[in-house]
Amino acid sequence: MNDSQKKTLLRKQKEQALRKKAILDSAREVFFEKGFRSATMDDVAYGCDLAKGTIYLYFKSKEDLYISLVVEGLNLLRDDLNSIRDLPLGADRLLGEILRVYFAFYQKNPQYFRLMFLSSQPDVRERVQEKLLRECLDCAVGCMQVLNDIIERGAQSGVFRKVNSWTFAIILWTTINGIIMQYEQDPFYRCEILKVTLGEMLEQGLDLALKGLAAGRR
Repeated sequence: MNDSQKKTLLRKQKEQALRKKAILDSAREVFFEKGFRSATMDDVAYGCDLAKGTIYLYFKSKEDLYISLVVEGLNLLRDDLNSIRDLPLGADRLLGEILRVYFAFYQKNPQYFRLMFLSSQPDVRERVQEKLLRECLDCAVGCMQVLNDIIERGAQSGVFRKVNSWTFAIILWTTINGIIMQYEQDPFYRCEILKVTLGEMLEQGLDLALKGLAAGRR
């Protein structure tokens, strides 16, 4: 390949990268506003001023585009969690920090949080390319791995009792997510049924988890 061909190839790759970014930027805006079910590829195409056929050259389906955004959100969350996993704190305090970071992520990125929960639906997964689905699953596992490692560390140091750390990490993960999803109900539901703030609910959930993990419990 001569210099002219290399320059042409590099220019084409740059154009493709910019076009893919424009598609994702448009999709992010559309999905954040409308959600997965109501969003259409026509909406995305309109937002990035590209033909719908062009979008399908980069993303094989609406589900592929959607899961690409879920991966974005999971990567942001994983980076936030990894930023504190090695702090010189006891495992019990580290779990408190994990909760604080997760809560901050939700407050800062509520749209990503909402997107991340639809990705588990079978009708979505069935239309996603295997490589992309695997990337999404690996990101989710990476988030739970942080919890797993802290629980293991706590058991090794004697702060926590011996448990199946992965199972407990999943329980804690689903508990946190479930509490937030309960709070995501409409304001009437929050006022008439929950009657507590999200922060209070999460703190109580963490307290129960730490009591269940406490060394000396059977």
